[in-house]
Amino acid sequence: MPHTSNWPLPESGDRVLLPHELTSALAAHDLSSGCYPRAFGYYPEARGHRMARARPEDHLVIYCVAGAGWLMLEDEAGESVQQPVAAGDLLLLPAGRAHTYGADNRQPWSLYWVHLSGAQVPALFAQVTEHATGQARIGADTLAYVQEPGIQGSCRVGLHERLVSDFRALLAIARGGYRLTAFLHAADLCRGLLSYAALLLERPAAHQHTLDLAAVHHLMAAQLGQRPSLAELAGAAGQTSTYQFIRRYRALTGQTPMQAFLHRKIERACYLLEVSDLPVAEIARQLGYDDPYYFSRLFRKITRTSPARYRQGGAVSGRTVSDRTVSDRTISGGAPSGSEAPYPSR
Repeated sequence: MPHTSNWPLPESGDRVLLPHELTSALAAHDLSSGCYPRAFGYYPEARGHRMARARPEDHLVIYCVAGAGWLMLEDEAGESVQQPVAAGDLLLLPAGRAHTYGADNRQPWSLYWVHLSGAQVPALFAQVTEHATGQARIGADTLAYVQEPGIQGSCRVGLHERLVSDFRALLAIARGGYRLTAFLHAADLCRGLLSYAALLLERPAAHQHTLDLAAVHHLMAAQLGQRPSLAELAGAAGQTSTYQFIRRYRALTGQTPMQAFLHRKIERACYLLEVSDLPVAEIARQLGYDDPYYFSRLFRKITRTSPARYRQGGAVSGRTVSDRTVSDRTISGGAPSGSEAPYPSR
């Protein structure tokens, strides 16, 4: 059993420890033996969170999505230097290397985490590091990406919707039980998470557009169960004018921000219908809709089928959520396009 934190979980937090029988099956299976999860979770605003491991048996990935913290990672000489951790940092902590980390007292971090085992994990960590602008060597293998000289153990990948979605997908799989087939998919998600981080680091740092789409989409993914305002989305994009934000966003993506946000909600609903046995009412609640009947009507409007029928057979005629357009009037329940009218019942 992995050595995880006993930080007290709030209602919005998650901690999943896989049973020994399942991890043994994953370790023995050809499709997962190279990299598989042993535990994972989400700690929101983790005030007082602190963890120390002298000789960890597994590898640990931590993705800080808000707030701040700190990390101390032991080098070959047995010395540790404390370094800051900020939102957008990905921590890669290898097995066998002592480390200590904790939340900042004033701005405690929110983080996703996963414990990994498997012979391919060191290579996956190394794939992330080799695309860095600078590297730190820990022993014979390069195991830590450095954004600045002297920093070890953290990758500055930024805030990205895809990374948050992969972590959330892990949590969704666990809510459906401990079937081996589902966790073979979870093992693929873990590999994909690390390979996507490598892809992000390989890209040029300069933005092609003045609009920070990655930050907007991260905020959308992080608040699927809430209702961020247009002003909040515009602020994440680095825009002060909501009108200019809508215009520029539509020019880049072909839809308004609120249309894009609704599509993400429905895409998440589709995923939960596929991989879990959660009731439709619970899926609606997780996505910010107190009224499951309203949610079902909205789902049908976009996918052309009901949630129950989607769970049985998927989308109509192979049509995906992204194929279907939806107006801002649909999102706001009758408000003019581009307005900041209230969302439907939560």
